[in-house]
Amino acid sequence: MQQRGKQLNPNTHGQISYCRQGKGVLEEIKVGASEERVWRVLTSFEKMPTYLSAIEHSKILKREGSYRLVEQTAKVRVPLLSFSFRVIMDVIEERPFLYFNQRLGSFASFCGHWRVDPSLAGAGSRVSYYLEAELSNGLKRRTVESQLRRLIRRNLQELASWIDNSGI
Repeated sequence: MQQRGKQLNPNTHGQISYCRQGKGVLEEIKVGASEERVWRVLTSFEKMPTYLSAIEHSKILKREGSYRLVEQTAKVRVPLLSFSFRVIMDVIEERPFLYFNQRLGSFASFCGHWRVDPSLAGAGSRVSYYLEAELSNGLKRRTVESQLRRLIRRNLQELASWIDNSGI
């Protein structure tokens, strides 16, 4: 596994680690909240636009047990341009994982998972986000991919703040 970025310090809340893993990207962050609180936030799809600045729209279209069909739109800004991405995705909760896979949307493919584990330091939780995304033809891969990485990092920071500071 090729690694880049900072290693996650198990005693530091809010620090993000990043590494390339296969065709995807794995990012992790430690939060001070319990695993249960993290799960409540991660599955609060309809509240996401309030707390995550890149998410413009998020709605559960269908819910059956641990399965959800979710529609989301996000905006990625690059100098002088912005792109909106839309996905309708299957989301399956199988703790410690929350799997997602695009059914329809702006990407050629978009899949991955969230994983929530107890922190190695004993307090709080470790939240991992793994994403494999292939852009549709016509989009400038390097420009958009670098902005997607920034978007993921910002979303993780905002998510950590939401988890640690909300009453959910």
